[in-house]
Amino acid sequence: MKKVILLSLLVLSFVVKSNAQKSEYGDNQPYSSYWFVNELLTWSPENDKEAKFNISHVPLASRFLNDSINLNDDAQKIPGIIALMAPHTTNFHPSQGFSTVKQYAFPFWQYIDYFVQWGGSANEGIIVPPTAFWTDAAHKNGVKSIGTVFFPPNVYGGKEEWVYEFLVQNEDGSFPVADKLIEVATTYNFDGWFINQETYDLVGEMGALMQQFISYYREKSDLKLVWYDAMIDDSRVIWQDELNEHNQMYFQDGNTNMSDVFFINFRYHEVNLEDSKTLANELGRSEWDLYAGIDVQSKSYMTPVKWDMLYKNGKPNNTSIGIYWSNATFDISETKTPEDVYNNEQKFWNGGPTIETRFGKSEWKGFSNYFEPRSVINELPFKTSFNYGLGKFYNEKGKTVSKTEWHNLSIQDVLPTWQWQVDSTKVKATISFDESYEGGSSLFFEGFENAEIPLYKTKIDLDNKVTLNVVSKTAEDLSLEVYCQLSSGELLIFPLKNSLSWSNNSITIPSRKNIILSEIGLYSKGKGNAYVGQISLHSQNESKPTTSEFRVEGFVNEKNAELYVNFDAVEADIYHNIYYINEKKQKIWLAKTPSKNFYISKIPTKNGKIKIEIQSENVGGKKGKIRQKIFDLSK
Repeated sequence: MKKVILLSLLVLSFVVKSNAQKSEYGDNQPYSSYWFVNELLTWSPENDKEAKFNISHVPLASRFLNDSINLNDDAQKIPGIIALMAPHTTNFHPSQGFSTVKQYAFPFWQYIDYFVQWGGSANEGIIVPPTAFWTDAAHKNGVKSIGTVFFPPNVYGGKEEWVYEFLVQNEDGSFPVADKLIEVATTYNFDGWFINQETYDLVGEMGALMQQFISYYREKSDLKLVWYDAMIDDSRVIWQDELNEHNQMYFQDGNTNMSDVFFINFRYHEVNLEDSKTLANELGRSEWDLYAGIDVQSKSYMTPVKWDMLYKNGKPNNTSIGIYWSNATFDISETKTPEDVYNNEQKFWNGGPTIETRFGKSEWKGFSNYFEPRSVINELPFKTSFNYGLGKFYNEKGKTVSKTEWHNLSIQDVLPTWQWQVDSTKVKATISFDESYEGGSSLFFEGFENAEIPLYKTKIDLDNKVTLNVVSKTAEDLSLEVYCQLSSGELLIFPLKNSLSWSNNSITIPSRKNIILSEIGLYSKGKGNAYVGQISLHSQNESKPTTSEFRVEGFVNEKNAELYVNFDAVEADIYHNIYYINEKKQKIWLAKTPSKNFYISKIPTKNGKIKIEIQSENVGGKKGKIRQKIFDLSK
């Protein structure tokens, strides 16, 4: 990307940091993959000992807008958002999380359709698959997870030979690198690749060869492809800032859909977007497959944006939207605490302050008022503990089972659909990182007057009765009611217990033939504070999971050990809780994972002996039998 020149500089500066960072991790820490072209060509899951830690085991959830629009239909004709995020350096990115809360986590999946893990540099590698725990979180929310192929500009280290290596074609017409990209995505279970070709001074018909490469990739797989507006048909790199005759062949070639997403460079004017829409329609494609880029890397929600080009009459106009470096909400935070970063996120997505620019005043409009949120709550069971994907501690049923900081998006819950469409003069709504029922966070409300708090958009069939459980606690003179909106227009309201400690409220929603439960929310009554720690929806006769057999490989270092935990069985929607039993016979939580292989960075051990406990859990919260084993790592 033209603006990625700035990214190249930033990533090069990361290299110095990340070399130091490696010392912060254990000697046996597995890392997310990245390659140069020649390295990718020799890669296989069999010869990469860390590959097993980089596999996402969470399937892509189906999502919806309303009863008539299924967003897994590739023929959707609605505007969307693609978000490019750079949550970490390209190298030394731990495969499965961190032992700190000061790493980026994303809470607004309901507004995006594609997540691109941005990365790559001339000093590290130019082919970067998404990290497994980011894919896990994306898939849980029905968002497609995309890796990056980044050919940097020459002045920032890009080499023409990397492009030539990438586009090598065999005599039979196949492209070895395309086959490898397909193999990586299939092995790691993500959804496609973003190609960003900005290396110039290419010799030969590289533009034509790139088109053949893409056609081959599309023919050989169902993977997605995102193309960036840089390279044009004659091999030169000239940003067009629109879809036109010089780059349309990378978007649509006759009857061949070349790219699912066409990311338009940032310098467009309104006529560029209007012309792009017209051409897309002439090519038989929706204008919503075009994504006009917004570069927010430096200033996040303080970035001046010409919103009148993107929105009209309260909705997107001409194209969808591509956000470059949306994780700047983390970068601009001085403290990097989850509270501060989440406050930035709310401003970014919901609309922020009016700022002064050299062009005058600029209002950050955000996205939530212009894009309808997507939802994945369309089948049972469903459970959320409002787990943000990180924590200063870990609780189970309100009791602390680990006091260690953690960050693992694989176990991020589906967060509220609406964050927060409330009257802020009546109630303050946010996520608390100081209290939880399960995990490391919960919902917190400070009520001033009676208020309505919408939470989740749902699509649950009520042909049979459904059990709704809400875990909450309140203080002072505040009380809560949960409401259930039905597709018939009927509104069911249930009071929750007033309690200073966590209290479970079990509610039966009677069966209604041909009726859908379409929304769940709360009413606050009076003044005071309240926490909501969990909401779950269940049908009858849900079975418990079978806790998998497991084994460990340990690496002892003085009084601590690193562990590789391997499970015999991995099933969709099954998670494994991992604990150790200390010398005082206390159960200490180590991790929760949907993966077949998991790395534990540090566990105390005496004489190399450890006692590990595993308990599997399904998405509805039902747990299997406990398995315990004692391992002697000294042998």
